[in-house]
Amino acid sequence: MRAFTANDIWLDQFADTLGFGWLVERLSITVPSSLVYATVTIVVYNLGIRGYLLSQGQPPYNTENPYFLLQPLVLIGAVYGSHALSRGYDRAMEEMQVAERTDGPEPLLELVPSRLPWFLFIVGAGLQLVRAAIALPGYGTLDIVANFVVFPFVYTPIIAQFFAIYLSIQVLAPWRLARSDVGIHFYDPHGVGGLRPLGELIKKAYYYIGGGLVVYALITYAPFVVSEWSVTPFAGMLFTVIWLVSVATVGFAVFVLHRFMHREKRRKIRDLERELTNYVDDPWDVMHSIPDDKQDDVKDLRQRMDRISATNEYPATFSIWSQLLLSVAIPKAFQLLIAGV
Repeated sequence: MRAFTANDIWLDQFADTLGFGWLVERLSITVPSSLVYATVTIVVYNLGIRGYLLSQGQPPYNTENPYFLLQPLVLIGAVYGSHALSRGYDRAMEEMQVAERTDGPEPLLELVPSRLPWFLFIVGAGLQLVRAAIALPGYGTLDIVANFVVFPFVYTPIIAQFFAIYLSIQVLAPWRLARSDVGIHFYDPHGVGGLRPLGELIKKAYYYIGGGLVVYALITYAPFVVSEWSVTPFAGMLFTVIWLVSVATVGFAVFVLHRFMHREKRRKIRDLERELTNYVDDPWDVMHSIPDDKQDDVKDLRQRMDRISATNEYPATFSIWSQLLLSVAIPKAFQLLIAGV
């Protein structure tokens, strides 16, 4: 079996178990085994559907809704996104110099808990198999293959991996950072406490969700296709639930990091204020006097207090948050637009 590397994710291990690591080695390519797994299985499945329908004299499955052609691209894109976000997190931790700023960096350096992807996969595949078993009497051959093989054991691992990384970035990473002794970097030239790499990654992670939701809306509502196309209430509800959860996770990340930065600022300022009282006679009097031999010390303390006060209490610049807020609104606005077409 192919040796596991630091750049691999859980889905690579999953793909290796199915033999795709062996295939990557035999082909002598540098592509992750998870990407080979997703591409091969999804392409073979879709070509198989098309071939089977043609053999039965039936039109291709995407005739009624051509936007179904986007589904394979989204799934393969989710694998690419999982790798990109994982690498992006490693770069963010390196840029923030987390390993040098704490004695116990391991919880922050390991993005995804080892059990989380397995948990999401087992729950997702289990629910899919239960749903398929209930609906089995009405299934044809393609339905059986799709619902008992492809959806639980091809699509679900891909989705589980992406959401494991997404949730780790939006929920676990801010939570761990806020409870660590890393602190914030008050001499950050961007004025955001040295957390700009993590703030940008939070935005980037949501971009993938937002793009997926836009494609989901296209597939679900299928504008500009035959008038007989209808949308089930469940499909519309699922879109809204995913959108609300994604917005909630972004909100959670921003809130946790904001409280963390706010707390660190107040703590540092209180420490400096206590130190300042040692140099000033009657520090609570606005007319207090400063001994001549303490003038430089007091000036240095006040400069540091000004630097801390000037640090933003959010982990990104105004332009980053503006872009994020706009991207949060786009999927829902797009859904409402095409749903009314």
